[in-house]
Amino acid sequence: MGSGQWAEGRRRKLMKPNRSKVLVLNLLTLVVVFNMLQAQQDTPQRFEIKAEELPFARIAEIHEIDRRCPATGKEDGNIYHYAQNAAKNNFGAKGIPIALSISDFTHLQQASQEQIDAGKIVLQGKYPEDRTRLQNLIKLRGKSIGEGTVVSLQAYVFSARYANTKFNKDSDGRPAQGEAVNCDNPELDWNDIHIALSAGTARATGECTTITAEISPHYRPALWSRFHDGQNQGVEGLLPGLLKGHVLKQPKRGQPLMIRLTGPLFYDASHQPCVFSGDKIIERHSPERRSIWEIHPIYRVQVFHNHRWVDLDRWAK
Repeated sequence: MGSGQWAEGRRRKLMKPNRSKVLVLNLLTLVVVFNMLQAQQDTPQRFEIKAEELPFARIAEIHEIDRRCPATGKEDGNIYHYAQNAAKNNFGAKGIPIALSISDFTHLQQASQEQIDAGKIVLQGKYPEDRTRLQNLIKLRGKSIGEGTVVSLQAYVFSARYANTKFNKDSDGRPAQGEAVNCDNPELDWNDIHIALSAGTARATGECTTITAEISPHYRPALWSRFHDGQNQGVEGLLPGLLKGHVLKQPKRGQPLMIRLTGPLFYDASHQPCVFSGDKIIERHSPERRSIWEIHPIYRVQVFHNHRWVDLDRWAK
């Protein structure tokens, strides 16, 4: 072999890829990609709405839940449940609030049940298959209202309490473990405040006659976190309630607070309303309510004070 042929053979040998090295590099690449995907899967998702985009941005506060729990809540593989959770976390509804009465929520309940019975609203399990069917459900004083419509409700506070926290009991009498929409965490700042609202101040008022509104934990202002009636001693010990002695559920106390709440309508398929025959309650479901239509989440809390409406943060000063 001549020197020229030997040099050419040597050059080709050097250029020939080392298969074992290529295999190792490919394996390393796969490991890196797998770790990246795993890290993305394990990294908690942030809540999609930013604090500055909120209707109450002026007083909003960022919490751990806002960094770790998306609008669809805890993963469970149920797309219809995800859709309900996203509707619960609707902080982007627009429009001038339409004033509703307690009876309007009863009409919404009747209308939605009629649509279900007629097969126009189809359920997957207990959840609506197509939540757009809940929009523009009824006409009220010439305006269409339904899920997502921004409304306001003026009423008296029957009760106001944290739900699903470690200070609550589940149906088996054990400490509650949180709610799926809020990623199943039992701490106070991961759970809703459940407000039952009454049309009047009669002490004989029962909770089955009330309407529900919820203060979400997402970006909840510090003062709103105290919007409870103090009847749960565990909660009261950590966050003294602003409404202690000012709710209908506490007999022989001060005047129940009249409030006005603003936020979008929401159809909560996870619950059932009480059943009436005339004025008689024939079936109760917990938590008791006359309609599973709610104001959720709450955008604004106002109190009737000195013959005018003031925001909660100004009333509490």
